[in-house]
Amino acid sequence: MDTIIKVMSFFVALFVIANGVWVVYMPPFGDEPVGYAIIAGGILIPIIVLSVAKLGECRYQ
Repeated sequence: MDTIIKVMSFFVALFVIANGVWVVYMPPFGDEPVGYAIIAGGILIPIIVLSVAKLGECRYQ
């Protein structure tokens, strides 16, 4: 997988994590579970991209 896609996934993940933190700490309060779910999604994005990239590299060798 191209390096640019991996780098872009990290930037998207950082953006998603920042949005999750924004949801957790800004009013109205009570949205914390949604914010934590958004943060978890942001953490999973690069993990999924890197695992798919590793799987793709193994397949082509």
